[in-house]
Amino acid sequence: MNVGRPRTGAIADINVTPMADVMIVLLIIFMVATPIIAGAPVKLPDASHLTEHKGERIEIVVRREGGVELDGVPLAGSELLVEYLGARVAASQSPVVLIQADRDASYSAVKRVVAACREARVAEIALGAELRPGSALP
Repeated sequence: MNVGRPRTGAIADINVTPMADVMIVLLIIFMVATPIIAGAPVKLPDASHLTEHKGERIEIVVRREGGVELDGVPLAGSELLVEYLGARVAASQSPVVLIQADRDASYSAVKRVVAACREARVAEIALGAELRPGSALP
């Protein structure tokens, strides 16, 4: 700090400490809020006996309108689903395919996805459900 002397140039250093503090607080907020927000992307049916699967899993979402998404990417047809699942099954040991179908989705849309999984020789298929109130995991 120069008191009484005229300035000879501009101050070139920027104080980034407040910005870093704000970024750290935002990071903590997002880390806490993400698991709460990131539930199933559709309304799942209720189930009283749930089991949790460990290991690699492939998530397929069947929307109410009949649209299918594979790991968040919309698919145009079941042929692409069979090709992708076949490649993933060949590349890894035995991934679990988790099908999350909307509660109001038609049975035929879910049936097409299950048929594509069987055609790709998927060993284990799991159907996503929400825990019914009052039930507990085994």
